[in-house]
Amino acid sequence: MTAGRTDTAAGSSPTASPRPPVLEEPDLDLLHDSEADELAAGEMVEDLQLAGTDLSGTDLSATTLMGCLLSEVFADDTDLSAARLVDCRLERLSSTYLHSPRSTWRTVELTGSRIGAWELYDADIESLLIEDCRLGFANLAGTGMSDVLIRGTRIDELDLSGIEAQRVRFEDCRVGTLRLRGGSLSDVDLRGLEMSVVDGVDSLAGTTISGEQLTELAPLMAAHLGLRVKDGREPAPQSAPTRRTGDRTRGTTDI
Repeated sequence: MTAGRTDTAAGSSPTASPRPPVLEEPDLDLLHDSEADELAAGEMVEDLQLAGTDLSGTDLSATTLMGCLLSEVFADDTDLSAARLVDCRLERLSSTYLHSPRSTWRTVELTGSRIGAWELYDADIESLLIEDCRLGFANLAGTGMSDVLIRGTRIDELDLSGIEAQRVRFEDCRVGTLRLRGGSLSDVDLRGLEMSVVDGVDSLAGTTISGEQLTELAPLMAAHLGLRVKDGREPAPQSAPTRRTGDRTRGTTDI
């Protein structure tokens, strides 16, 4: 399903355009070259710059990263659960599995990265740019997000079940399976998202889609509403021929 026009949140005008995300750039003015051993679970690290570092298997749970730049970092099975990333840029990150549930992402840019499976459920996201990335499975179930732009990114499976989202936009993106179950969506613009499978079409309220997407989603919507759609009109049933006898009219059936 491809990009195009509009259908907005409940209670708003059906012709109103969705409000775009408002993004801030990370403040990286005070960066200094650092070593990976400066990172540890539960610690706060500021203005760190890492390049070409292998953080695979590292426990960074509850770590706070502020004003940090990570470039060409390997992060296989890295634990970022309950971590806080504020004013950070992650460039060309590579990870087969990134564990970051219940984490906080504020004013973060993730660009040119490859992540096989990304657990980002029950997280808190505000001002996030994801650009030119390749994601296998991204689990954002139960996450609260505002001001998110996802651009030029391919995702095999995206789980947005139970999210609370506002001002989220996709541009030139493709997803194999989009899961939407429950949640609250406002100003979520899906016109730039090509979707192969949608699980939870009844939870699309609050999104903006194109006319082409609406046509492609119509069978799912009809099935959800219990509608049968058939072209043309059914032929009228034929009544049995009649024969008049005296004052009575009797129906007879030819054999």
